[in-house]
Formats: sequence, structure tokens, C-alpha cells
Amino acid sequence: MKLRKMNRTALIIAVLACGLSSLSGQGADLSSTYTWKPMKIGGGGWVTGLDIHPAKKNLMYVRTDVSGAYRWNPATASWQQVVTTSSMPAGSLTYGKYSGVESLVGAPGDPAIAYMAFAGKPYGEAEGQIFKSINQGGTWTPTQFARHKIKMEPNGAGRQEGERLAIDPKNSDVVYYGSMANGLWRTEDGGASWSKIEVIPEGAAHHGVNTVVFDPHPADTASKTKVLYVSVDQAGIFRTSDAGATWSKISGDSPGGDGRPRDAEISSDHTYFVVHDNEAGATGSVWKYTAAGVWTDITPPLPHGGSQSYWDLAVDPANPRHVVVMRNGGKCFVSQDQGATWSYHTFRLKSPNIHWQGKQTNHFLSTGEIAFDPFEPGKLWFAEGFGVWWATNLTTPEIEWNSASEGIEEMCGNDVIAPPGGRPVAAMWDLGAFYCNDPDTYTAQKSHPGFMSGWALDWCASNPTFIAGVFRSHLDFVQKANSSGYSTDGGRTWSRFASLENGTAPKDLEYGIIAVSADSTENIVWSPAHRKLPYYTTDRGVTWRQSAFEETTTTGFNSHPMPQKPLCADRVLPGTFYFYHPQDGVFRSTDGGAHFARTGNPVSNRWNSILKSTPGHAGHLWFAEGIGAGLWHSTDGGHTWTPAAGLQQVFNVGLGKAQKEGGYPTLFVAGIANGQTGIFRSIDEGKTWDQICAYPLGITDWIDAMDGDKEIFGRVYIGFAGAGFAYGEEVAP
Repeated sequence: MKLRKMNRTALIIAVLACGLSSLSGQGADLSSTYTWKPMKIGGGGWVTGLDIHPAKKNLMYVRTDVSGAYRWNPATASWQQVVTTSSMPAGSLTYGKYSGVESLVGAPGDPAIAYMAFAGKPYGEAEGQIFKSINQGGTWTPTQFARHKIKMEPNGAGRQEGERLAIDPKNSDVVYYGSMANGLWRTEDGGASWSKIEVIPEGAAHHGVNTVVFDPHPADTASKTKVLYVSVDQAGIFRTSDAGATWSKISGDSPGGDGRPRDAEISSDHTYFVVHDNEAGATGSVWKYTAAGVWTDITPPLPHGGSQSYWDLAVDPANPRHVVVMRNGGKCFVSQDQGATWSYHTFRLKSPNIHWQGKQTNHFLSTGEIAFDPFEPGKLWFAEGFGVWWATNLTTPEIEWNSASEGIEEMCGNDVIAPPGGRPVAAMWDLGAFYCNDPDTYTAQKSHPGFMSGWALDWCASNPTFIAGVFRSHLDFVQKANSSGYSTDGGRTWSRFASLENGTAPKDLEYGIIAVSADSTENIVWSPAHRKLPYYTTDRGVTWRQSAFEETTTTGFNSHPMPQKPLCADRVLPGTFYFYHPQDGVFRSTDGGAHFARTGNPVSNRWNSILKSTPGHAGHLWFAEGIGAGLWHSTDGGHTWTPAAGLQQVFNVGLGKAQKEGGYPTLFVAGIANGQTGIFRSIDEGKTWDQICAYPLGITDWIDAMDGDKEIFGRVYIGFAGAGFAYGEEVAP
């Protein structure tokens, strides 16, 4: 799966002098009258780690590469987020300071204790902290690790290599952390102090020290486990037999020892197993090291084995001879004799609850972690690119993986729309778009069967069941990687633009944003990425012609993952479109996108900007500056602009149903109003703003998409950069 890092420019500027910092515009705090729920899609992102407690049944944690971590709730058979504003210490999470978890493990000797390596990222910072919990992730306390300023990469190249945290089974205050770039660290006082183990090399960049494995001996009465193994990318395997006082490199006799280790495990008979990747010309292999100190190459043979991209392994705690090795991609090998012989297995997916997961046409599963369940013999859990799965029959040629992803929402939101008379449609990285007939059930309908990213959506004011969408996989080898097109049934089903289907579309039409004319489903404007000027069609995408812009030949916008949406169609005026240019202001077209002329400028040099038009009001535009500052309003098609009072920063804006029939649509913003970060609404055309939430679901992730429901007053939909989608609505009195 693609690394989904959202690059943003940190714009720290003074508040505008035209009254934005004053208390004018301040409304009520309605947060207590609102309820927030996830839009249930299910899974959707890379679950990169899995930790199953060896002594406490049903105590499991999973971590994700971009949206926190979860603990299994057996009562509901679902996962509960453990990285929220209520679980984390005050100040550790602020808007945009939200990321994946690099490692999360429970203490084998005390089920209440867990440690978590978390990289909150305020404006791109990557220094991490290790937190400790004494209530299974219900709340977290920071250790003193952050003072060492160690870089963490939850979404980096080494995010799927086992757990970098390891807790001594004999002493829950003894914790090791293998970093991606700064070596091996240890605390022996529960995180009050940390020290680097200098004898262990730092390893290759982005992988570093990737696994730490304890080998406890029940007869050993010492207060700390004596035997540990540590793997280091391109630097070998190291062992200690005196609880870390001294270390020796043991991989010299193993041809794969100084290669690319990706995961390691220990069996109940003290056999150490390690798998190696074949990245960058290395030899992919599987090895075991016995308690007697003997290495044996147990790599599965050709044609399916040999030097492959081996990423994970699991050893059955009830049977040390039962070993499973997973290739990156989801195909695996099973041995009943510790690797002397192997059987090869492909996969199939089953998901009776989350409907779309069982209907995927994926031929590749991005491996995160596999682990046997110590309380259900033979049951294997699998954390991977779209969720969490389990299997109980590992003997069939196609292993049937059953989805257990309820509660995880890890889609990387790019857009969400709620057309009049319709249901919300959400677009995201990796999965395309989903039509959400009922956001409270896992019945969302996926736009594309395979791996596809959806970047932008828009609906036609005169026919809201017509939706146009930009769909472009960031993996070029995907079949029909550019599948942009339209839906005539509100987002349930999609057709590819004819020019893409027959190969006549201009090559510039990649990624970007899209808008549909208010009066015609044939007239669409598409602004692609890479600074290319927009194109327009008057025949629903059969042919495209490039728009002519007054005195400019480039849009200024280059990168497709950014949350900016500088293009929109007027919701009333026929063939009228608007485009915000960072240097030159707003341009308007009144001829279906053929020509754009400069009309006005709210503010220059805003690169995370959102431009939206108002349903039912000709020429009414709203411009959110993004990270920079506030919100601007135009009632004359972009010619003149007025700042909305009380808003210091506005990251996103959406419009929904008016409070009263015939009234002005309700405005929703994500931003900072009167010094408070949160979600706000205005029912009086932006004159006053009521707060309706601080952080939806306790998640401080970037809000990259927003729209109000056109049929239900007060309901608003949001899309997080990496934590899926959510909606808020007023609670009935």
C-alpha cells in the first residue's frame, strides 16, 4: 500500500487585521447537543501490527500506519480506538498532531500494562514518545523517552516489521525499543529513564533495529529474562544471555544473517526463527537457530519459495513444530516440522458483516503481522492492508480469511459530498469511493472492485443523482489506473469517461479535482494535477478541451494528495465555474469552462485552500484559507470578498440544510474560532458561529473533507486524513 503521508506547508502568520481576532461572531457552545459517530465503512487501511497477550484471553491490540491503535472488545466483537483526546495526556494531541503508532505491546507479566510508541506530528515533526498504560490503553502516561528526540515513522518503510517494543515477561518495568534510525534503547524503571545500548548497530535507514525477542526459561528465577535476540537490518542478529549486560553477534554463520530481517519469533522449545526480505537484491530466506546454537536454512523451496519477500512468521505456542511464514502479498507457507517441509497456500476473503471486504478482487494482501491465538489452538490472526482477519483451517490450498475489522476506520479521506435528496458519498486513497446508504451499518457500496484512489467528487445541481469523480490509482500497474468517470444513480455505480476508455483523453488529465455545471450533466470541468490548466467537456467526457485562462498558463497547484479544492461550479448559474489561483486570485467562467477571466481575490498564496459555492444562491462563494487563516464570503461571483468574523483559521468548509425553510444554508467549518479549535456551524450566513464539537470522536487528525447534509438540518459529514469518516448531528431533545 502506498505511503500515505500528507505533505502540508506550515503557515504561521499573524491574524488578519480586519477583525478576525475579535470576539465578534462568537456564538454558543452546542457541543453537548451533538452526537458524533463514525461513518461505518470498516477497515480500509494498513493494520501494520498485532499483539496478542499470552496469558489474558481476548486481550489484543492492533496498530495502524496512519490512525492510531485499537484494543479488541470481545463483548462487541469490535475494535476500540485507544488514541483519543480522552485517553492521551493533555497537550499530546492537538489539531494535525495525530499519526500512526509505531509499536504497541502488552506486558506478558501484567495484562493491565501496555507500552506504545506514538509519533504525533505537529506540522511534520517526527520525533516520538513512548507512553505507558496501566489500564490496557484506557489512558496513557508519557515516559521520559521524548527527551532523546528519536525519530519515529509509523508510516515509514519499516512499519510492518514485527514489534519494536518488547516487554520483559519477568519484569514489566524492563522495556526495549528498537528504533528505525537511532539504535536500540532500554528502560529498566518503567520509562523513568532510557539509555541507548551502544553495542547494537543502528542498521539501515528506515528499518534499523526491527525486532526484539525474549526467550524466557521457566526454571530461571532471575528478576529479568536472560536470553534476548535482536535483529538489525543489514547488520545481523544479536544475542544476550545475561539480560543485556553483554551482546554477541550470532549471524555470522548464516548467509541470510546480515540481510534484511523482517520478523522474528521464539518457539516454546527455545528455537529462534527469523525471516528475511529480498529487497534491493538481498536474499529472501527463512532461518532457525536452535538452543544449541545451530543455524539451519529452512527457506521454502521453489517454485513458490526460494528468494522471496518474506515479511512475517508465526509459531504456534501450543506446538513448536507448527510454523507459518507469510510472503508480502498474502501467500503463505505452513510447516508441521519446524521448516523441514512446507505446504504452499493462497487465500480467499470472507466478510459477512463488512460487505465490501468480502467482495474485493485483490490478488495482493499487504502483510502487517500474523500471530497464533494462544487460547484457540490453530487459530491464526492476520493484520494486513485493509483490516484484521483470522483463519482456523490452514490446510486448504486457499486459506479462508474471515474479517474481524469492525470498529477500525482507517480510510484516508479526500472528499465527501451529500447531494440534495441523496446519501453521502466518500472518496479516499486506495479504495475509491463509497456510497453510504446507512452510515450506521457496514453496508457501504464500493465504487471500484480493486485497488483505486478517489480524489474528488461533485454533483449536478439540476440533477443531484449525477456525480462526477476523479479516480486515479497511485499504482500505475493497476488495471485502468485512471478510472475517472461519473455516476447517474447518486454514487451507487460508476462509468468510466469514454475518452479514458478509448484512449483519446488528454494526457494531462491525471488526479486533481472536478466540478459539474449547475444545469447540465454533460458540462464538466476537470482541473488536473501538476499545475496543468483545467479541461472542460460538453459531452460528458467523450471529448475534452483545455480551458483558456486570462494571463496565466498554470494553476500553481502541483501535488495531488493535498486537501486543496480550488475549483467549484455555481449551484444556480448555468455553465458557471470558479477557480482559485494562489497568485492571481479567483477566475470565473460563464461559458462552461471554455474561458476563465479574473474576477477578484480574497487573499493570495493559500495552498491548502477550499472554494465552495452555495446551493440555491447564485454567485455565493465561500473560501477557506486552510492552515493560513480564516474564511471569506462573496455574493457577487468572486468579485468582492468579506472576511467572516471570529474565525482565526478555517481548515475546511461545508454547506448543509438551512434551519428554516427558505433560509440560508447552514455553514460548517473545521478550524479555530475565538481561540477554540473545533467544528463550528453558522445559521445566519456566517455572522455568528456556534461550536458543535472540539474533536469529533476524540480524533485530532486533519479534516480533509467536509459537507453538510442537504436534507437533515444540523448534520455534517467529515473526512479525516487517515482516520476514516464521521458525522455529527443534533441529539433529539
